[in-house]
Amino acid sequence: MDNVLIDTGFWIALYNERDKHYSKANELQEYLEIANVLVPYPSLYETINTRLTKKSLSLNDFKRQLEKNNFEIVQDDDYKADSLEITFNSSLINKRPLSLVDTIIRQMLADEHLNINYLISFNPGDFIDICTRRGIIIISD
Repeated sequence: MDNVLIDTGFWIALYNERDKHYSKANELQEYLEIANVLVPYPSLYETINTRLTKKSLSLNDFKRQLEKNNFEIVQDDDYKADSLEITFNSSLINKRPLSLVDTIIRQMLADEHLNINYLISFNPGDFIDICTRRGIIIISD
């Protein structure tokens, strides 16, 4: 079974009917059933925010998704220290602003041990270079 890493934007779109990617996120839900789904731990911070916690049905649905056997939450311990420095350098020196979460996801994409085949992201430009280098297919809108 293929491994698919899910970027935060997918979850936000899936649980927010007003998000411009809502329809596409619903179309892409099939990947949640046919692949091993890797959820970067930092994405949980961005996804489980005040807006989502106020929507009990959506929060409960997200919780059920995460509890499925084909879901794995990828811890960020191995990536945090380097990612912080990379984020500062990229944003301040290289003038390529990256969020800390995106930098950690980029580190995960570069990690050959995670064996990632696909990335679902509505911000492919943030990851295209690393995905091209690793042969990871980006699924976006």
